[in-house]
Amino acid sequence: MDDIVNELQNIGFTKYESQIYIALLKENPLTGYEISKLSGVPQSKVYENITRLINNNIIINVGTDPIKYVPVNPSELLKNKKEEFNNSIDKLNDNLQVLNKGKNIEYVLNIKGDKNILKKATEMINNASQEIIISCPYEEILELKNDLLVACKKNINVEILLLENKMLEGLSNVHIHGGNDTTLENKKLYKGMILIVDNNEILTGNLSEGSEAISIWTKNSNILYIGTQYIKHEIYISEKTKGGFKNEQN
Repeated sequence: MDDIVNELQNIGFTKYESQIYIALLKENPLTGYEISKLSGVPQSKVYENITRLINNNIIINVGTDPIKYVPVNPSELLKNKKEEFNNSIDKLNDNLQVLNKGKNIEYVLNIKGDKNILKKATEMINNASQEIIISCPYEEILELKNDLLVACKKNINVEILLLENKMLEGLSNVHIHGGNDTTLENKKLYKGMILIVDNNEILTGNLSEGSEAISIWTKNSNILYIGTQYIKHEIYISEKTKGGFKNEQN
């Protein structure tokens, strides 16, 4: 019963209004006195709450001697509430956009923990519409592979930069990073990730500390530009440096 009261409060009822409506669903018609007894609403408060429910077309008074009350059918009530909610959302969408004046606030969000970072990466990949560019350790790429494959099937351009020459069956545009052994080993230890989606958002940081790993997500244009130029330069270098190449896999 408490759950129903809480849910009714979520759609605009007070606690007393919720208790009255529930009481009337259980038994009706009832007088104000009977409602107070059945619902547990104090008699000193019951009539003011009944009046509000009547004014909001949630209950109806019937008879005159004495006056009794019945509830509006739940399906009708919820239909009306849904229409009111949707109308409010539409109006707010229009009015708040006018107030916003087209300004975009570019937040920088810190994400802690490798699982949370990969969860955000999955969300970004699934919401992509044009392009995904990612540099990531092989083990983490495997966790994102299914989502990347789905993106490819939607004709989204996917570019991947790996430090190791390992198979990613089904994915093309896989660039294998070149360089000497020391450079590559240092990059592997850092376990850095850069994920850029639609040239609109970036997730970057490290996954090397497990639950202590920290990355940032943002749409900040400056950070996005730096990240995009960096990863594209790394892809270019991977094709030019000894040991680097583009691995076209099918």
